[in-house]
Amino acid sequence: MSRPTVEAEGCRTKNIMKRICIISLFILLAGCAPAQTAVPTQQPAGGLSLDVPSVCQSLQQGLCLVSDPGESLGGGKTTVINQKPVAAFLGQSTALQIKVGEWTLVFDPGENVPFSVGMTFPDAKLYPQGKNPGMTMEDNGKKCDAVEGDFTDDILQSAQNANSLNTNPVTSFDIRFAMQCNGETQGIHGRVMLQPQ
Repeated sequence: MSRPTVEAEGCRTKNIMKRICIISLFILLAGCAPAQTAVPTQQPAGGLSLDVPSVCQSLQQGLCLVSDPGESLGGGKTTVINQKPVAAFLGQSTALQIKVGEWTLVFDPGENVPFSVGMTFPDAKLYPQGKNPGMTMEDNGKKCDAVEGDFTDDILQSAQNANSLNTNPVTSFDIRFAMQCNGETQGIHGRVMLQPQ
């Protein structure tokens, strides 16, 4: 006799679970689900957003970077330095080194690739990379051992020389960047800018 009771209770339990699932589905479809906190999704390197963070949009000159919570190089905070950057191409290469405050940044489109206005350089790895795009950032000696990122420049201007890809002095740039350090899923995003004189 006990066997049919156990089966009957099992059927009732399954029916109740089905009803709960159906009710939950209706609630979700009707938009009545409890509000959930949005968690920003991290895009893989090469797909990092080069959108200028809102806090960096008014930057006129200097460095603005936003470090995601838990990101190690920027310490999970926002840094804004309103001071004129010092920038130069490294030797006869296309690598542009920029110093602002305690920060040093290097952006390299790759061997024999000119650093041109409007070009985006995806999938950059730790500088130097030879033929491929490379980048690095350092804050007062603290740096990454591995990098994945993207960068683009909107107003690069430098002296022109027919025998060289890029020539010093660098007179203006507006570089947007996004980078992940040491395999972290959190990123560092920002902008470094030198206005034309």
